[in-house]
Amino acid sequence: MTVADLQYAWDHATYCGLFVAQAERLAEVAAAADPGTPVPSCPGWTLAKLVKHVGIAHAWAAANTRQGSAGGPVNPKSLDLGLPDDPEGLPAWLSEGAERSARTIWEAGPDADAWTFGPLPHARFWARRMLHETLMHRVDAELALGIEPDVSAEAAVDGIDELLTILPGGQSGRPDAEKPHGQGETLHIHTSGGVRGEWTVTLTPEGYTWERGHAKGDAALRGDGFAVLEALYRRVPLDRAVAERGVEVLGDRAVLEGWLARSAF
Repeated sequence: MTVADLQYAWDHATYCGLFVAQAERLAEVAAAADPGTPVPSCPGWTLAKLVKHVGIAHAWAAANTRQGSAGGPVNPKSLDLGLPDDPEGLPAWLSEGAERSARTIWEAGPDADAWTFGPLPHARFWARRMLHETLMHRVDAELALGIEPDVSAEAAVDGIDELLTILPGGQSGRPDAEKPHGQGETLHIHTSGGVRGEWTVTLTPEGYTWERGHAKGDAALRGDGFAVLEALYRRVPLDRAVAERGVEVLGDRAVLEGWLARSAF
């Protein structure tokens, strides 16, 4: 895979800025709520744990950019995180850390050597990854608090494309039986609205392949960009996505359900 194959929606600096903006929104939401609020879309997590997780991810992304690809990933436990003693301080800690991490990734430049779990060892991976990591957990926080998330069509389509790109690396520690696989079944993913995107996933005994573009699949998932992204990330059950989000499921639903069951990371 080449950089051109990745088809990033934005340039490196824009990704860095967008991930900071998502962190600031998450911090704003968290600051106005009880840190002990449960987050149903992340079972067992509280709002405080979610914010801490995202802040650690930001610091880890910056550390892997600074270190480069030699020597493998940075151990997150080795990082000096500066965590506040009081959970009430986590939102401010998150915002400040996002600024620092984004600056590190931006200053390195998109082509800087970095350890990643994506197909290419470049810093641009981390700018995109941290945008979508932060965005989805911002959505988690808002859903937990009864706030209807607002996600742009551009970000949703880019998030779907990124998920298909990085899933194999993100699942590297899972047994093969738990990863997407099949006997040639196909899943077509189609977003509608202002920004259209289409992808076809082919399940094989060794895993999956995918390509962009229109094709007929054994199953199809179709709808508004964010509704499709939300379903693919399993932030809402599939039945609810259909009933409340306007998502359509066509063809062999079992193919889609199998993908959803094995595509978490």
